[in-house]
Amino acid sequence: MSWKIALVVALLNAVITALVAMPVADRVTRAMDVSDFEGGRGMAIVFIFIPVAFIGGGFLLGLLGAKLVHAMEWAHFWKASGIALLLGQGSLFGIAGLALLSVVHPPVLDGHYLALRIEVYMPARLLPNGKLDRDKVKMSLYAGDKDNRYAEIDTAHIVHEGDTVMIPAEATLNSASAFRMLSITVEGTDGYALDPLPLPPKPTAKDLEWTARMPMREAKLTGTSYTFTDVLLRYRVVKKEKVAED
Repeated sequence: MSWKIALVVALLNAVITALVAMPVADRVTRAMDVSDFEGGRGMAIVFIFIPVAFIGGGFLLGLLGAKLVHAMEWAHFWKASGIALLLGQGSLFGIAGLALLSVVHPPVLDGHYLALRIEVYMPARLLPNGKLDRDKVKMSLYAGDKDNRYAEIDTAHIVHEGDTVMIPAEATLNSASAFRMLSITVEGTDGYALDPLPLPPKPTAKDLEWTARMPMREAKLTGTSYTFTDVLLRYRVVKKEKVAED
C-alpha cells in the first residue's frame, strides 16, 4: 500500500464524511430532543459529532479502504476512494439509524397527540383519618424506563361523593408502549396500582370513550398474586394539540 495514495484517500473521505455528518447530526439531535439551551446542540454537532465523523468515520476508514484494495498505484485511487466512501457513509448512516430507532415516539390519533383522562374512586375509609389532603396525593403513568412520569392531578375538581372521593387527573401518552401501569399514592398509605392497562400501544377512536370502573390492586406486593381493593379507576383517551408539521 502506498502511504501517499492512502493519505489522499483518507483526507478526501474524511472531508466528505464530515460534510455529510452535519445535516445527519442535526436531524438526529433534533429527534433526540438535545437541548438548544445556550447553543448546546450546535456545539455538540461542531465539537463532537463532526470531529468524530472526520477522524473515525472518514480518515481511519479511508486508510482502511486503501489497504483493502492494496493501493500501490494512482490507478487504484478511485477504487480505494469508492470503498472508503462506502465504509464511511455506511458507518455514519448505520449509527444514525440506530440512534433514531432508540427515540421514543408518542402515539397519534387523527393528527393529534394523546393523553389519558383518569378518574380514581377511593373509599374515604381507606384514607388517613378518612380525609384526603389534596397536596399529599400523587399519580403516575409508567410505560417503560424511558417513559415514567407523574400525572397532573386536577385538585380543583376532586369530588366527595358520599363515602367516596373521586380524584381526576391527566397523563400524556409519550410512547406507543405495549405495557402501561397507573399508580396512585396518598401519604399515609402504601398506594394502589392498575396494570397492565387494557389500552393498545396506539389507541383508536373507540378508546375515546370511558372504560368501565376497574379495581386497583395494592401497590405493595406480598407474594406472587395481586390483592385487589375497592379503589376503582376508569379512563379515556383524549386528543391534545395537533402534531407539528415538518
